[in-house]
Amino acid sequence: MATLTEFCKISAKLSFAPIGKLAGGMRVDLAFTGTATSTHWEGERPVSGIDYVTVRKDGSTELNIRGQIGSGKDVIAYTAVGRGDQDGARELFLFETAVEEMAWLNNAVGVALGSADGDALELTVYIATT
Repeated sequence: MATLTEFCKISAKLSFAPIGKLAGGMRVDLAFTGTATSTHWEGERPVSGIDYVTVRKDGSTELNIRGQIGSGKDVIAYTAVGRGDQDGARELFLFETAVEEMAWLNNAVGVALGSADGDALELTVYIATT
């Protein structure tokens, strides 16, 4: 049976850039910057990226995210897809890193649960293991 183990918590500020109405719904790009905390490192690490959001006609959102945790040579890049609605966001993460002690992430799958309130984003990222 699969289990979820907490990997990190992300707190970020969102910057809204409306793109406009498209065939699939209203497109909004959300740049984000903030911090990540984890038991896998000391202190806070910077987080940044962009979430390409499509608000569908039924009110739910499609999330397509590119981001990174860390800076300089100590970076964990990630891509994520997900769905969001009034109950929050649910995302699936894949990671890439050249940081030797975090290389196990290159084969990991993450699941993130969180919410946005105005321009404030809060996510908890879990690693799925069998």
